[in-house]
Amino acid sequence: PGLYTLTVRTSFAAAHRVRDYGGNCERLHGHNWQVEVTVESPTLDERGIALDFRILKTSLHDLLSRFDHRYLNEIPPFDGMNPSSENLARHFYEEMGKSVPAPARVSRVTVWESDDARADYSRRDGSAPL
Repeated sequence: PGLYTLTVRTSFAAAHRVRDYGGNCERLHGHNWQVEVTVESPTLDERGIALDFRILKTSLHDLLSRFDHRYLNEIPPFDGMNPSSENLARHFYEEMGKSVPAPARVSRVTVWESDDARADYSRRDGSAPL
């Protein structure tokens, strides 16, 4: 059986500092972050759609609006967890998983902190997000 995948991408701007990094990134700095969310579904609905892109885009926009033009180190869970690209990708994966209706599910989140540096998060065992 086949699998359909859908990906949306959007951006937000935010500052952060990586605690205990031991280099430049430990100082306050910012990024124009790009976030890609990939959803997979084994089926299509009666319209031939796996998941309406509007649902995916709205959910991602709502999530990222909490972080846009903010200092990430002050926003939970990053007030206690390092706001690395890896941790951002995992957090966004878990949060997006709460808003994607079955049978679709989030399969991967990619966070780009620059044009040439990104972090991906996905479940290795193929299980659904939390």
